[in-house]
Amino acid sequence: QAIIADAQDENALKSIGIRNFDHVVVAIGEDIQASILVSMMVKEMGVKHVTAKAQNKYHARVLEKLGVDKVVRPEREMGKRIGKSLLSKNMLDYLNLSPNIQVAEIKVTEPALADKDLAKLRFRNHYHLNVIAIKRDDDIIISPRADQELKLNDSLLVVGQTTDVDRFSQSMN
Repeated sequence: QAIIADAQDENALKSIGIRNFDHVVVAIGEDIQASILVSMMVKEMGVKHVTAKAQNKYHARVLEKLGVDKVVRPEREMGKRIGKSLLSKNMLDYLNLSPNIQVAEIKVTEPALADKDLAKLRFRNHYHLNVIAIKRDDDIIISPRADQELKLNDSLLVVGQTTDVDRFSQSMN
């Protein structure tokens, strides 16, 4: 259920029964004061889980001190993603599962990998990554077998330590 209301109006929050909501997202953009006020009110009213958007690290620290359960900084995260994609032209996309674990889609541009299967390349032992899927043209091979050959320009969906993902991505440059 989604409700539109003046979140800065305490009576409006009470009238919609905000304390009965399992999760509230405070996505107030430019007005840091309003974001802090609304986050504080919904936490005080007993909302179980609050996610709030922060403009900067100081705003994030205030929200955390208020007890906000998850603070997000989308502009910062998108900046990191763009920066990482600019550093490696072959890393098409990635997702951090934790600070040290990453899933990434990396394009195979190294001819030495082409026309060899994952077992022959000793992919897991050599790169310390697991191949979750191979994207080739319009096909996706989920959980590829060890005898699956790689082709030039395949996209590999891999999971592993961030340092190993970065190392593999750089080896494709």
